[in-house]
Amino acid sequence: MDPNAFNAALNAPAGSAEQFQILSELRAVLEQQQSTVPIFLTTLAPRILIQPGESVIKQWMMDLLLFGLSQSSLVVDNRAQIASSTLDAQVSLLGEQATVYVKGGINCLAASYPLLFRVLCTNRSSRQQWDTISAAKSRILAMVEDTSLALGIRLSAIKFMQRAILVQTRGVNDPRLQNKADPNLTMCPTDHPFVSAQALETEGGELLKKCVMILYTSNNADILSALVNTLAALFKMRPTLAAIVIQAVLKWTPQVAMSGQSAMSVRSVEKSIKILLHHIYKSPQGAPYTRDIADAIQTQTARMEAAAQEARRKRALEAEAANEAAKRTKIEATPVPTPPSVPTSVNLPTSTFANFDFSTLPLPLVIDILIANLAVLSEERLASAIVARKALLGRGAVVPLATDSVLQQDGPPLVAPTPQLPVSASQLESQSQLEVQPSEPEPVVKEEPLDPLKMDIDDDDLEYEPDKLNATAQAQVEAEEEQTQIAPLDPSTFSLPTPRDLSDSARNGLVKSSVTRIWDAGEEVLGRDVKGGSEVAVGLPPEEMWMLLIVRMISRGANGGRVKDEGGDERALVHNLAFREDGMRQMLLDYLLGDFGGRIRLAIVWMNEEWYNDRIQAKHDPSRERQYDIWLGRLASSLKARLEPKDKTFAKFLMELPSIPPNVLSLCRELAETPQQMGIGFAALREFIQLRPPVRPEAMRILLDLTAHPEKVTRNAAINTVRRWVPDIEPMNMGITSFAKKLLEQLQEGRHPFEEHEFPRYLPPKLELPAKKAEVIQHVELMFALSVRVPAFLDEIFAAYVHMEVSVQEAMQDLLAPLVRSLGPTNGKLLSLIKTFEPGAESLILRIIKILTENGRPNANLVALVKELISERNLDARFLMPIIGEMDKPDIVKNLPRIVSMLNGKPEPKALVKSAFQAIVAAPPESFTKGSSNQPRMKQSEQLTPVDLMVLLHEDKEIGIKPAMEAIGICFQIVDVFRSDVLAAVMQQLLDSATLPTLFLRTVIQAVTTYKNLVGFVSTTLLSRLITKKVWTNPPLWEGFIRCAKVIAPASFGALLQLPREQLKELISKQPALKEDLREYVVRRAGPKARLLEVFSDQPDPPPSAAPPDSAPPTAQGDAA
Repeated sequence: MDPNAFNAALNAPAGSAEQFQILSELRAVLEQQQSTVPIFLTTLAPRILIQPGESVIKQWMMDLLLFGLSQSSLVVDNRAQIASSTLDAQVSLLGEQATVYVKGGINCLAASYPLLFRVLCTNRSSRQQWDTISAAKSRILAMVEDTSLALGIRLSAIKFMQRAILVQTRGVNDPRLQNKADPNLTMCPTDHPFVSAQALETEGGELLKKCVMILYTSNNADILSALVNTLAALFKMRPTLAAIVIQAVLKWTPQVAMSGQSAMSVRSVEKSIKILLHHIYKSPQGAPYTRDIADAIQTQTARMEAAAQEARRKRALEAEAANEAAKRTKIEATPVPTPPSVPTSVNLPTSTFANFDFSTLPLPLVIDILIANLAVLSEERLASAIVARKALLGRGAVVPLATDSVLQQDGPPLVAPTPQLPVSASQLESQSQLEVQPSEPEPVVKEEPLDPLKMDIDDDDLEYEPDKLNATAQAQVEAEEEQTQIAPLDPSTFSLPTPRDLSDSARNGLVKSSVTRIWDAGEEVLGRDVKGGSEVAVGLPPEEMWMLLIVRMISRGANGGRVKDEGGDERALVHNLAFREDGMRQMLLDYLLGDFGGRIRLAIVWMNEEWYNDRIQAKHDPSRERQYDIWLGRLASSLKARLEPKDKTFAKFLMELPSIPPNVLSLCRELAETPQQMGIGFAALREFIQLRPPVRPEAMRILLDLTAHPEKVTRNAAINTVRRWVPDIEPMNMGITSFAKKLLEQLQEGRHPFEEHEFPRYLPPKLELPAKKAEVIQHVELMFALSVRVPAFLDEIFAAYVHMEVSVQEAMQDLLAPLVRSLGPTNGKLLSLIKTFEPGAESLILRIIKILTENGRPNANLVALVKELISERNLDARFLMPIIGEMDKPDIVKNLPRIVSMLNGKPEPKALVKSAFQAIVAAPPESFTKGSSNQPRMKQSEQLTPVDLMVLLHEDKEIGIKPAMEAIGICFQIVDVFRSDVLAAVMQQLLDSATLPTLFLRTVIQAVTTYKNLVGFVSTTLLSRLITKKVWTNPPLWEGFIRCAKVIAPASFGALLQLPREQLKELISKQPALKEDLREYVVRRAGPKARLLEVFSDQPDPPPSAAPPDSAPPTAQGDAA
């Protein structure tokens, strides 16, 4: 894009052709390079739109802004950015004086409101923008009922009201089905600081009531049509509002508010209501109201027919009154003045209406008057009037002789040149009554122009070519003069001459030109508002008869292409005719492809005629090739490359066909597999299944195959299409559920539910193991989607899971997560299946429990159910993990050995146990060791204290040594809970117990290694207490004591000197590294006392005294003192 293009437009003269040209080219470039539109609008639109007054630049920028806000090909985030940056400029347009700017501002705000709502639901800091858009919304909604405003502004305000209702109502609750491009209240969090979902929902309900109220009170046809379109959009996009919309439309009658309006206005609104009723009737949401809708349509049809009859009756009365008035008027005959040299012509009748300007009358009234007058005429009077008029025109065509001296006075009368036209019976009659004089030398005459009003062309449509006629006029006059006198002819014996034989190329050219002229003229007829004489029409309406003429010329021309066996010449002729017909068919095909949407009716007529002609010809020649299948296939294949993503004409065309061949169904499958044309293919298949029973089995087979498509987008679209028929619509429901069960059964080991001819097209012939998740989801996603609507299908899933291979089960566990989340922990069917699951489904149940408890606190019913399962079925401790936080203290103590027994040195169990500890242990207060009586105390029935857990891990006899060691290590990893003060309390409580746990000193060593501030407590208190408990009598604890003394040395030396001599000597022998440091400590603290120093000598000890060593007083303690 040229960056200076917009500057050039600004610098060009305002409103000039140059400025228009630059802006037009710039708009085209921006539409092609749409990635530049957001930057362009966010930079320039706010500055241009706030400028006062009217200008071409401002109008152009407003149109471009609406394009950028509503163009679906732009990323939603980019459109939201445009809406946010230009919001103030959009609001400023509401205050403009010109209607076009007010309408444009409303339309832009209608597109911006959903985009900004989506952004502001997640952005909690942009309150100013929300206040701005809310104020603008109030201004616009007030315009809906303001009759002083222009109609265009009110219609735009109704469009905004529709968008507001869609935003301020709730969409689909299922998160998998939510459309991010459809903002609604489901996206708004309940705790939003300034967007109140409840207030918006209330306002949305009031706006819906307002729509219905205006529908029943307004008498403006345009307003009512806009409201009907609004209700149609609400019905389509908000299924929860379907009942309100249906009731509102069913109860509407024109007598409510349009009693004083014209019949045309009433009929327009009636048609809009009827179209909406037909749409509701075909939709799944309207299924419960089909009887009421059918009755309403029937009643409305009768009402419209009665209104039409009444209108016709009034027109007939008006025409009759006008005719009577005309009869009472005195009719006078006024002679037409002629020049003296010209004979007096026949007098023309005139009336008192001669000076009346009939062009001031409305066309429908003139037509009604003409038809009424023709209806009262008898056939004899009409025929005589026609004959008299033709005779008058015939005599008027004779040119009298001139008075010029050059002309002969007795020469024959000269007739004005006429084109060589087919002779009608009336012309023959008039010619037979004229006396033709003998031929004389041709005089020089002045050529008179031909008056086309005096030409008798009878009732045939003739081609008028003035240039050609003028060129041959003189030659025709000469030829007529050379002919002998024409004798009177009898029309009953007249026959046309034999037509001139034409070459094949001439024939083809003539036929093609005829067909071209027919459809050119036909398109002009279709563009007019042609009114029929009755509401009920049989066959094609009059304005479409040209279509039937064309297709029958093609399909039934030349004996319909029938093949006879008389001889080779006959076959060659038929072959040439068939070749010519194929060329005409190709010409018609090319014509249809030029504008299929506008020429769809011709395509429908053509295909129906080809189908009917095939049936007729098959009676004479069963082997004849079916032209219907051939050309329908060619037309459909050619259309496939031209269809737009949101095209609706193709499905409409297919539904009007008399027969659907297999190649068309295959084409629909291909469309459904193409991402850009997916909607067209699925729409056609859906209509076939609902409305065309003969092709329903094959169409359903294609649709069900697509539910197992490997591409997620295609698969989801197919599933969304079929799930609407489950469980209420038969026979579709039965086929869908059976197919879903077979898909699920296909995953079970040793099962082959599909016959060879019915095996799904897109499934792998054999499931390779280990199974891939992408292949497993092809089998199960349909059943998962159906389970949301019919929870009973969960039984099939649980029953099949037990018989699946392990890798398939693992994939199933992951794929089930969205379904389980959508059902929720309160779903009765899901809880029942958890309670009664079959053996072998434990992994699936565990996965479901984890999913149901992953967000927030578990449901009380679910917790009770899991506890019951664990006690009844002796389940793995993993089932405790999701609900451990909701268990009381007795249950935790009871199940703690089961939880710790999971530990086997692997990371996964360790992570589970750690999360369980974090859930069951309450973090101690900061003043844990201060003993303040004002601190809130934790309820002992809810959680364990860290001290309780650590003591239980040391003392519980059911917990093995290795799992206990690993569990204690996990506690040390939870540093925010197991702080140094907590560990000191643990060691103190364990030290006070009657029997020291085996792992006690191991924990002490780990504590002083982790927290150095515990060294003082251990060296001064804990080791001394252990010596008084004669720790050396328990070998494992004695080993731990020695290691602990080494770890905290030299802080432990004071306590070691309290040991008896033998135990001190044993300690030194087991830890020689302590010997020298301990000797120095003794010398420094106690002096060179021989009795203590003997322990550190290398000489053997003297024999022990009579007193046992463990009963002798600890001399070291006294000496140290």
